[in-house]
Amino acid sequence: MNLNQFGKKNAQLNQLLQQSAHWQRLSNCLKQELPASMRTQFNVACVRTGCLVVIAQNSMAASRLRMVLPALLPQLRQIDASIETVKVKVQPAESKPEAVKHASLSPVARDTLARSAEALTHHPELAAALRRLSEKGN
Repeated sequence: MNLNQFGKKNAQLNQLLQQSAHWQRLSNCLKQELPASMRTQFNVACVRTGCLVVIAQNSMAASRLRMVLPALLPQLRQIDASIETVKVKVQPAESKPEAVKHASLSPVARDTLARSAEALTHHPELAAALRRLSEKGN
């Protein structure tokens, strides 16, 4: 699927594609100027009213970027003359909380599953699954 072809037919999509390409150029410019250890720690978010917004993955990367980026403004202005300042924001990677299982089987339910497993000798796989389930504790 080629988004550029769709962009020719849709003005809003075309504008979004152009903005994305512009921010990618800014990001590439920054990544070329920064040490290799910092290149994976940030992304260019946008340029808003003359301020380049850079998103860092953690506070240490943000601190380093805040120290280095003002010196790189001349290189950034070659790509976008409207950039006057740089702002660094921290957005840590999302971490999903571990799912905690609260389900348990009562002794009556486990006994019923065990009896069902015994009755299903003609379906050995299902009987084995029911037997395993009946053996699980609280």
